[in-house]
Amino acid sequence: MNKHILLVMRWLDDKDSVSQEELEKNRREAWATYDTACGTVDAAYWAAFPCSDNAEYWVNKYFETTGEDKEEYLKELEK
Repeated sequence: MNKHILLVMRWLDDKDSVSQEELEKNRREAWATYDTACGTVDAAYWAAFPCSDNAEYWVNKYFETTGEDKEEYLKELEK
Protein backbone atom coordinates (compact mmCIF):
# COMPACT_ATOMS: atom_id res chain seq x y z
CA MET A 1 0.00 0.00 0.00
CA ASN A 2 1.44 3.35 -1.04
CA LYS A 3 1.41 5.68 1.96
CA HIS A 4 1.65 8.76 -0.26
CA ILE A 5 -1.50 7.89 -2.17
CA LEU A 6 -3.30 6.93 1.03
CA LEU A 7 -2.57 10.32 2.59
CA VAL A 8 -3.78 12.18 -0.50
CA MET A 9 -6.93 10.07 -0.55
CA ARG A 10 -7.53 10.98 3.10
CA TRP A 11 -7.08 14.66 2.20
CA LEU A 12 -9.43 14.37 -0.79
CA ASP A 13 -12.06 12.85 1.46
CA ASP A 14 -11.70 15.52 4.14
CA LYS A 15 -9.54 18.57 3.43
CA ASP A 16 -9.22 19.31 7.16
CA SER A 17 -7.86 15.86 8.00
CA VAL A 18 -4.37 16.59 6.66
CA SER A 19 -2.40 19.78 7.22
CA GLN A 20 -0.63 21.64 4.43
CA GLU A 21 2.65 20.78 6.17
CA GLU A 22 1.80 17.07 6.03
CA LEU A 23 0.91 17.37 2.35
CA GLU A 24 4.18 19.14 1.61
CA LYS A 25 6.18 16.51 3.50
CA ASN A 26 4.28 13.80 1.64
CA ARG A 27 5.11 15.41 -1.70
CA ARG A 28 8.82 15.65 -0.82
CA GLU A 29 8.92 12.02 0.31
CA ALA A 30 7.09 10.88 -2.84
CA TRP A 31 9.69 12.74 -4.92
CA ALA A 32 12.54 11.14 -2.96
CA THR A 33 11.24 7.72 -3.98
CA TYR A 34 10.64 8.77 -7.59
CA ASP A 35 11.56 6.06 -10.07
CA THR A 36 11.68 7.01 -13.73
CA ALA A 37 11.51 3.36 -14.71
CA CYS A 38 7.87 3.12 -13.67
CA GLY A 39 5.00 5.56 -13.48
CA THR A 40 3.71 4.48 -10.08
CA VAL A 41 5.72 6.84 -7.93
CA ASP A 42 5.34 9.46 -10.64
CA ALA A 43 1.57 9.36 -10.12
CA ALA A 44 2.05 9.38 -6.34
CA TYR A 45 4.31 12.42 -6.61
CA TRP A 46 1.91 14.42 -8.75
CA ALA A 47 -1.07 13.45 -6.60
CA ALA A 48 0.82 14.58 -3.52
CA PHE A 49 0.95 18.27 -4.47
CA PRO A 50 -0.87 20.31 -1.82
CA CYS A 51 -4.21 21.64 -3.02
CA SER A 52 -3.69 20.06 -6.40
CA ASP A 53 -6.74 20.48 -8.59
CA ASN A 54 -5.58 17.33 -10.31
CA ALA A 55 -4.99 15.20 -7.20
CA GLU A 56 -8.00 12.99 -7.84
CA TYR A 57 -6.90 12.44 -11.45
CA TRP A 58 -3.42 11.37 -10.32
CA VAL A 59 -4.78 9.11 -7.59
CA ASN A 60 -6.87 7.36 -10.22
CA LYS A 61 -3.87 7.26 -12.58
CA TYR A 62 -1.89 5.57 -9.81
CA PHE A 63 -4.44 2.77 -9.55
CA GLU A 64 -4.65 2.47 -13.32
CA THR A 65 -0.86 2.22 -13.58
CA THR A 66 -0.25 -0.17 -10.71
CA GLY A 67 -3.36 -2.32 -10.91
CA GLU A 68 -3.70 -2.04 -7.13
CA ASP A 69 -7.18 -2.36 -5.69
CA LYS A 70 -8.57 1.07 -4.83
CA GLU A 71 -11.17 -0.59 -2.61
CA GLU A 72 -8.40 -1.80 -0.28
CA TYR A 73 -7.29 1.80 0.18
CA LEU A 74 -10.86 2.93 0.80
CA LYS A 75 -11.24 0.22 3.46
CA GLU A 76 -8.03 1.42 5.10
CA LEU A 77 -9.39 4.96 5.19
CA GLU A 78 -12.53 3.75 6.97
CA LYS A 79 -10.46 2.45 9.89
